[in-house]
Amino acid sequence: MFGIGIGILIGLVVAGLPIWLALTVSAIFLTYFFMGMPVVSVPMTMFGGIDSFVLLAVPFFLLAGNVMAYCGPARYVYDAVDSYVGHIKGGMAFTTVVTCMAYAAITGSTTATLAGVSTLATPPMLRAGYSREFIAGLLAVSSTLGQMIPPSILMVLYGALAQQNAGVLFMAGIVPGILIGLSLGVTGIMLSRRRQQETQARQGWDKRSAASLKACPAFLMPVIVLGGIYGGIFTPTEAAAVACIYGLVIALLIYREITWHNFYQAVRSAVSNSSMIFLLVAAALLFASPLAFARLPQEVAAWTVDTGLTPLQLILVVALLWLIMGMFLDTLPIMYLTLPVVLPALQAADVNLIYMNVILVLTMQIAQVTPPFGLSLYVASGIMKVPIFGVVRASLPFVAVLLAGLVVLILFPQVSLFLPQLMGR
Repeated sequence: MFGIGIGILIGLVVAGLPIWLALTVSAIFLTYFFMGMPVVSVPMTMFGGIDSFVLLAVPFFLLAGNVMAYCGPARYVYDAVDSYVGHIKGGMAFTTVVTCMAYAAITGSTTATLAGVSTLATPPMLRAGYSREFIAGLLAVSSTLGQMIPPSILMVLYGALAQQNAGVLFMAGIVPGILIGLSLGVTGIMLSRRRQQETQARQGWDKRSAASLKACPAFLMPVIVLGGIYGGIFTPTEAAAVACIYGLVIALLIYREITWHNFYQAVRSAVSNSSMIFLLVAAALLFASPLAFARLPQEVAAWTVDTGLTPLQLILVVALLWLIMGMFLDTLPIMYLTLPVVLPALQAADVNLIYMNVILVLTMQIAQVTPPFGLSLYVASGIMKVPIFGVVRASLPFVAVLLAGLVVLILFPQVSLFLPQLMGR
């Protein structure tokens, strides 16, 4: 019965059903025929999986980011960064990456970052002579920084699954996120120098100061969120609610660009994405019950001990598994299908789960831009109206930077653990 249930899941996914529906149908089959539980337990299990105070941070962070993206504040981030580096050859590419980093810290969402920054960066880059394929590849990869730079939706979900403090996970992502972002920016400059892009005039310090002052309220959001968490003022969930209020206040009182139309767009997008995430989380946790009943996580942990894999070897195996799955599945299904199985094995091998969170997030960033099903590639292709193969080709040098970053993070755990250890975690 267990094998048939797994076969149903694979068959439904191959047939093209949404992942949450495939997980739910196969889990219902396993619950009744394998576990011997009544079907009436299914809705209770699904509701129990999402009845979590920690998960409340997800819709709040999404709404806060959408308010910043749709209602005006985030637009001034691009102008501020561009005023400092726009005159450098390749500076627009660097500006785009840094703006993605700032957007990531504001929205915590890859799709929101890609959509928001593309509207700001595309017109001036096209006027300067950048190709649509290059812009699409740069945006597709840079937008994934929203998964690493806090506040990160993936880190909130990982913390709920792995029983880790989201604030500590956020801290672990700061240094890797900044280093990878700057590496992507430098790569963008190097690639741009080979082309004949135009540069804009160097702006004076008066204009730079004015642009920085205008963007300051938007830049303050991640400072308030992270400062409040690490200062012990509020929890990550409460921080997400504070971010919503802060975003609305500055959109209404400082930038004054909020309208009923763009506010409706922000709320609608947040509700739609939150619903998708919670449906998937509920379905995945329902599917995890038969896995636990079959003692699959414990068997995998025992196998790991018996085979004598070192912690480094186990990390490499798990990272490779995530990279391969990332070629065919979206981020959240990979997390919720694999973590209940691999976490016990990682704990048995005494692997630091905070450090493993950063490895997971970076592999999921790579999954977003890995053919044939990398979501960011298709979103960038649709936004920029260029063929998907052109986006893939242009993104390859930037994907190589992410892969190099993954190797560095695996070999040097202190890059991600430095700040959490300063916190005494």
